[in-house]
Amino acid sequence: MTARHADAADREAVMALAAEVLGPERAGPFVRSHAERHHLLVAEEAGEVVGVLAYRTDWFQCTFVGLVCARRDFRQRGVARALYKMVEGVSPSPRLYSSTEETNSVAIQMHAALGFVPSGHIDNLPQGYRELLFYKRLQP
Repeated sequence: MTARHADAADREAVMALAAEVLGPERAGPFVRSHAERHHLLVAEEAGEVVGVLAYRTDWFQCTFVGLVCARRDFRQRGVARALYKMVEGVSPSPRLYSSTEETNSVAIQMHAALGFVPSGHIDNLPQGYRELLFYKRLQP
């Protein structure tokens, strides 16, 4: 499995994965805005996109992962690990943040396995659940 920056040929697969998490109405604008900044990464296996990660580098002068998703048949097979390793390598900041809803126990466990530590939460978001923040200090 390899991780790389997404290109135009990946758009359909990236949109499908993003729609699973964000819903089809939010996926389009979200993916387009990250693609314009070249802040979309994909995991590829045998020529197929099996995962996506979207990030930004202007979040309080830190890198923030706003979306990570793996195809259902590739979950728990290292997709997120490969994508996070790549974003760590391209991050201009030594501070990496990520988040998930408090109800997503699998994502909470994933963050811990990848070396993130809890860093707070955000209440009163539209989805109604508390958003948990995670932090990881990157090596220079």
